[in-house]
Amino acid sequence: MSAIGTLILALARLLPEEERERIGLYLGESVNNPDIVPAVPDVQAGGKPDWDYVWSALLDAAAHAHRITELLETERAYFDFTDLTRLAVDLRTQINEAYGLMCEAGNLNGLVPHAGDNLDQLRTASGLRRAEIVDAELAPMRPDPSPDASIWTVDFDQHGGFVAATTPQNDDVAPWKFWGMASTPASAAHTLEWCFLNAPPTVVFDPPVRTQPCARTGPDADRSQEGPSVPELLARRGSVYQQHLTAVRVAREALRNRAGDLEAYLAERATELNASDPQLLGNHKALDTIGSAENNDHSGVADTVMWVPTQLVVGTDHRVWGDFGGFRDEVPLEIATGLLSTDDLDAFTDELFSHPIALKRSPGWAGPVYRVGSNGNHRIHAARILGFPWLAAKVEVDATAPSWSMLGLISDDPGDDKELRRPLQRRIQERAGLVAGLLRREVIDGELTDANDPTLRCRRLPAAWLLRGAQHATAVNSVYESRYPGALARLGIPIAAGTEPATWSRWLTTS
Repeated sequence: MSAIGTLILALARLLPEEERERIGLYLGESVNNPDIVPAVPDVQAGGKPDWDYVWSALLDAAAHAHRITELLETERAYFDFTDLTRLAVDLRTQINEAYGLMCEAGNLNGLVPHAGDNLDQLRTASGLRRAEIVDAELAPMRPDPSPDASIWTVDFDQHGGFVAATTPQNDDVAPWKFWGMASTPASAAHTLEWCFLNAPPTVVFDPPVRTQPCARTGPDADRSQEGPSVPELLARRGSVYQQHLTAVRVAREALRNRAGDLEAYLAERATELNASDPQLLGNHKALDTIGSAENNDHSGVADTVMWVPTQLVVGTDHRVWGDFGGFRDEVPLEIATGLLSTDDLDAFTDELFSHPIALKRSPGWAGPVYRVGSNGNHRIHAARILGFPWLAAKVEVDATAPSWSMLGLISDDPGDDKELRRPLQRRIQERAGLVAGLLRREVIDGELTDANDPTLRCRRLPAAWLLRGAQHATAVNSVYESRYPGALARLGIPIAAGTEPATWSRWLTTS
């Protein structure tokens, strides 16, 4: 050993044992990983956390825990240290979770942590503050239901799962029960209010809600087992079911008249449908609710089962009716053959809808429209070709957020390569101009901040797609007007302006 090394050891023996261990750990780390620099606390005035130190300390601690595993898993360690390395892995996981919590807490406006709070206390305080922010941001969007509005009773649990139910009305088209997830009770109510945007319900809670942290929705929030199923919907029968059977009976008679050339008959029907009512949306995801990059706690979602008018399904994954590009092209023929050969229309209906068709609901000011979700393309096509007026389906609705930055809006648009190549700041300015025009024309209500990346905070939004770029907004407007004639006029939007991209842009950006 060198003279310098001998001197260091001699001096080290003069230090307390605890200090020697700390320095030894640091020197060992420095030798094995010279990039690690231990966090050194700064003096923090005012009784507030030194977040930079806290974050750095936890990152250092995680690196130390990882280093323990590396050191003890090498062949040179000789012995089996599995028990210790498992502890080190668990410790690192806990440290990483603590780091995530500290990042959340350190960037959460209005959170006032207290010295000495443990992780559970800070987690609760952070969750409560997040819930306050969600509810405050949603408050301006709460509608005033009419006196005769339907009443929905919501059971909301601590995990963010909820079940909402209403007393069935004479109208057997409307759903009677939802299951879903939301971050707060107010967010669950907002999800239902958004679902029924054209006729907001009255929402009550039973049991009554209490103040609780913002829910981190996950598997514990899944209450789908409490929700209704498509077989339950079919078992209710009712007037819509009878309308469906009548249409199926008519379709069967038409098939019997062309029993010798079913394939040609279906092709003719598809051609007629493509001429009279083509799918006009270039990308049906333009119908989707726009997420918020500002606050990811706005994530309410609800599911139900219901009868959906087939003509309101305006977007599938295959834009040409009857053409699936070689993917299971035979399915509509199989459905038609099954109908032709059966005398039991109830059994045919059960088989048709037994594996649920999944639809996404897009609320609008005059009523909803739908697009295909995870399943059902072929049966939707077959239903349109055969003239079935109703679909028994599982329906999902995503609640809208209350605010968006312009960058958030354009990044959520279904894009194409040409649009993505345009300068970002120019696209932000153009979207801000469209949104400002929507506000000025009183199509929507809210506030637009003045900044390099302006933010819209909404009080009234008749439909999410109105906030999209001109190409997508006018495409959906055109389809929506075909389903709800006069809808654009109700918002003061001229038909020519609402259905053509360049005219839409001019109308919104000029006085």
